[in-house]
Amino acid sequence: MVSEPAPGRGVLPAWPLLVVLAGFPLAWPLGLTAFAPAVLAVVMAVLLARRGGCRLLPGVAPLLLFVAWTVPCGLMVDSGARLAGWGLRQVTLAAVAIVVVYVTNAPERVTRARVIGALTVVWATVVVGGWLGVLAPDLTFTTPVGRLVPSGLLGNDLVHRMFVPTMAEVQTPWGAPAPFNRPAAPFLYANGWGAALVLLTPVTIATLVTTRRAWVRWSVSILLLASVVPAVASSNRGMFLGLGVSTVYVAVRLVARARGRTLMLLAAGAVVATALAVRLDVLARIADRQQYSTSTEGRMSLYAETWHRTLQSPLLGWGAPRPSLRHEVSVGTQGYVWSVMFSYGLVGLVLVALFLGGAVVRTWRVLDDTAILLHASLVGAVVIVVFYGLDVMQWLTIGSLAALLLRESADRAVTALRPPARAPVVTVS
Repeated sequence: MVSEPAPGRGVLPAWPLLVVLAGFPLAWPLGLTAFAPAVLAVVMAVLLARRGGCRLLPGVAPLLLFVAWTVPCGLMVDSGARLAGWGLRQVTLAAVAIVVVYVTNAPERVTRARVIGALTVVWATVVVGGWLGVLAPDLTFTTPVGRLVPSGLLGNDLVHRMFVPTMAEVQTPWGAPAPFNRPAAPFLYANGWGAALVLLTPVTIATLVTTRRAWVRWSVSILLLASVVPAVASSNRGMFLGLGVSTVYVAVRLVARARGRTLMLLAAGAVVATALAVRLDVLARIADRQQYSTSTEGRMSLYAETWHRTLQSPLLGWGAPRPSLRHEVSVGTQGYVWSVMFSYGLVGLVLVALFLGGAVVRTWRVLDDTAILLHASLVGAVVIVVFYGLDVMQWLTIGSLAALLLRESADRAVTALRPPARAPVVTVS
């Protein structure tokens, strides 16, 4: 469904989205990560309403329906603490939905280059945060917003992590000779850090191959190599799987397009990164952590319990994760797919699959190397949602890229349907 903007209205500005994304390095230490996207999403909604008219592209409706569906699912929440968590997730999902609609309606100012540049800033923040986790895993600080939060609320583990962040998850499994310091900053958990790296690395490579500024190329290249160290320290298997799938996907698409120069550039970078990872014994680190962890077996058991308990409330789910009957980890965690299924039922799961999978399928026929890299981020998202949850910045990355590619795909379709311009008729007397 497409309705044209009201006559005389100006174009939508880019600054609200750019502040949400490029402002992340400032929002995190201030403790505003959970609030800034919501506030700026309200600004975007107001700007959309003032302009009049809204372009609703094919592929966006499943996300809007999902956000609407999660509202009645809140009736299944059974405690005040879980209600607060449900509310926080509602704010995040509503903000993402508004961002998606805003990007699809702001082609004049919210350009591909600006989205890529802003997301590259987020990626650089992730890499720097990863190095903080490597160099100072025990470092913690109270954010300015955290100083305003009542001490009773800070006693909640999730709230504490939001406003008194640590640089790494320090895990000491039983029998391990030394703790495992897994980088987490600027996110709550190490898995969130790994998910962000999967989603943002293809976007950053797009910056590398498109920028004309030498200082940007050098900075990105150095940070790309530097990112290998915290990636290895994280020993995130799902992260390496997501990066591997994205890399293979891009390589296959470039080979099919006979894009030898771009392919050689990416291959050279991949070889250097792989050599560095091997030098840092990435496989040994992962195997070492698994030796003292039952995460694989535990996850499979947790997934089975999640499925069986979802079938007890298949329509509305349970509104929020609940304590497991057999594990210390709550049911409805350890992967966004499982979280959606348990919290919002099978209907919610189908709607999320239609949005994310539909975005991948609808934007499959990209026309240039940069779009292939952006599309690879969505392909990586399909992989990691099985293993990792999505924080607000991961969701904003997916939403921004999906909206951008859906917009470009729709514009190409409209152009293809237009009749060719007729040549002027010249009359010779």
